[in-house]
Amino acid sequence: MQKLPRVFKLKNNLKVIIYPSKELITASILALVKTGTDYETKKLNGISHFVEHLFFRGTKKFPSSNDLGLELDKIGASYNAFTSYEYTGYYIKTLPEYFEGAVYLMSDILCNPLFPDEEIEKERNVILEEINFHIDTPTSYIFDEVLKITFGDQPAGWSILGTAKNLQSIKKDTILKYFKKHYTVNNTYLILVGNFNQNKILKTTEKLFEKYSKEKPPSKFLFNENKIPKVKGKIYTKKDLKQAHLLILFKTKGLKYLKDRRFVLGVLTSLLGYGLSSRIFRILREELGITYYIKVDTDLYTDRGYFFIQTGCNLEKIESTIKRILEELKKIQKEKLSGEEIKKSKAILKNSLLSTAESSLNLAYFYGIDYLLFNKFFHPYEYIKKIKVVNEENIKQELKNLITYENLRFGVLVPDEYKKINFNKIFKTLYN
Repeated sequence: MQKLPRVFKLKNNLKVIIYPSKELITASILALVKTGTDYETKKLNGISHFVEHLFFRGTKKFPSSNDLGLELDKIGASYNAFTSYEYTGYYIKTLPEYFEGAVYLMSDILCNPLFPDEEIEKERNVILEEINFHIDTPTSYIFDEVLKITFGDQPAGWSILGTAKNLQSIKKDTILKYFKKHYTVNNTYLILVGNFNQNKILKTTEKLFEKYSKEKPPSKFLFNENKIPKVKGKIYTKKDLKQAHLLILFKTKGLKYLKDRRFVLGVLTSLLGYGLSSRIFRILREELGITYYIKVDTDLYTDRGYFFIQTGCNLEKIESTIKRILEELKKIQKEKLSGEEIKKSKAILKNSLLSTAESSLNLAYFYGIDYLLFNKFFHPYEYIKKIKVVNEENIKQELKNLITYENLRFGVLVPDEYKKINFNKIFKTLYN
């Protein structure tokens, strides 16, 4: 079994997670910052994502995005950033001989961002178009809308992108204040994974990040179950749609409540939606041939989560598609699950987990998120052990907990002429 990473505290208290390995052919640095939508007020919803967009737009040493981009290209780097509800991440991946340069550039990006006025306006427009793209894309639009009725008017129910109104009102001084408050040594984890000399890279990191902010960071806003709306679902309409878009969602508890139940939920999700032989894919695509795209997955956060089925279908077959999905969810609760089906579902999860060990960036993400959320590390093989012990009884109990009318939320996106279909009645009939 591979060793686990080690955590080092720099003199300024910045936590550095180190995983040197000669078996890896690349090296990656990932910075995870405990900020995101869960840390935003309603008026500033979208600012975490806005700030993330600005980090590669120029630093004190490389004042323009072209200057910074050239330096990154000189070391052959692949790089990007992302914003989630509970954290924001930045990564640079390159070859081992260029890794010190990657650490140097990451330090400049995090410690010395310029936030130039012209880049702020440019990225503001880029994100406004990103919001427009989400609105114009049925799968993204319906997901954002269903999250609103799933979690209500609180960060969990807001879009990571924010609103156009918010984006247009956020000024430079607000961005600078947000950066100063959230990007601090007590809120940031650096994860270094790859083929490098541990002592040498630690000394380099110590020197490069010595001036990183030491301000006390704010806490995230607590998820409030009392703010969850009672509405079960909504019908959304758009002109000129050629198919119906459907999202069926079931609320679940968050990671801190689920604990090892998350592995049962993982096997259940795999059984229903991962792979060509999964239940939902086989029924909708192979048996009935009524959909093109199908996505079945689970999103889990510290304090809440959800399982969902998303698909599109012929406008004349909306009702039959919904009924068939719900019938299968009821059927699986009653019938005996074969050992072969459970074994296959576990194999898909195990393959996905072990694939993380093949990439320095995937390992950085795997260990970094574990530490950020749980304050400890788990080896992929530890996860596999927990997956192996999942049995039919566990899956049945999880189905009983999850697939209930109480947990159900749904959204259907159709043209105006289909909005009178009583979807609430369809769902209620099948759950009575």
